[in-house]
Amino acid sequence: MLNYIDFLLPLFLFYWLVVMVLDRRGILNKHNITAYGPILMIRTTKGQGFLDRLAVHKRFWRTFANIGLPAMLIGMLVMFLFILLIDYSLITSFETQTVPPPTKFNEPRNLFLIPGLNEYIPLLWGTIALMVTLMVHEFSHAILCKVEGIKVKSMGILLALVPIGGFAEPDEEQLLGKKEEKITEEETKQCSLLSLRSLQREANV
Repeated sequence: MLNYIDFLLPLFLFYWLVVMVLDRRGILNKHNITAYGPILMIRTTKGQGFLDRLAVHKRFWRTFANIGLPAMLIGMLVMFLFILLIDYSLITSFETQTVPPPTKFNEPRNLFLIPGLNEYIPLLWGTIALMVTLMVHEFSHAILCKVEGIKVKSMGILLALVPIGGFAEPDEEQLLGKKEEKITEEETKQCSLLSLRSLQREANV
């Protein structure tokens, strides 16, 4: 395990150094890539036509979203209860001195579902599974934006030597509405009157 970390740390630092050099030379911006420290946001505008073809079935996708939202909330509740049950079992095992002996199944490295770190999740297949999951997840966001008539400016992945996330970038003005501060003539008059009254009070003082 120690040798594994000794190999990854220099590799990550070298990767970070390369990212810094490419960012300072403007090479990343030319390829529509933004760097946030060692994290790369890689954007693409490709696939818009494919999204449009998928979004044609609006009724299906709206039903899919309406089912997915309560399913997600139920899943979160189940996971929360499951964590509470694990915590309760752990505390009880300490009180009754029935803590299971350490084995390779409960080693710290196997508590995290990180490909390559967890010895039961191979680096290659774990990375492929993560990429597929990210694509399905972010494509769902993008398709639902298209269904509701919101432009998708770009899609992409977040990379920190390995993929760590994905994103679909909707048009913020269409999504949230234009943020314009409109002051009516009546509001302007009220502001002016308040200012005059304040000046009169100061003069009287």
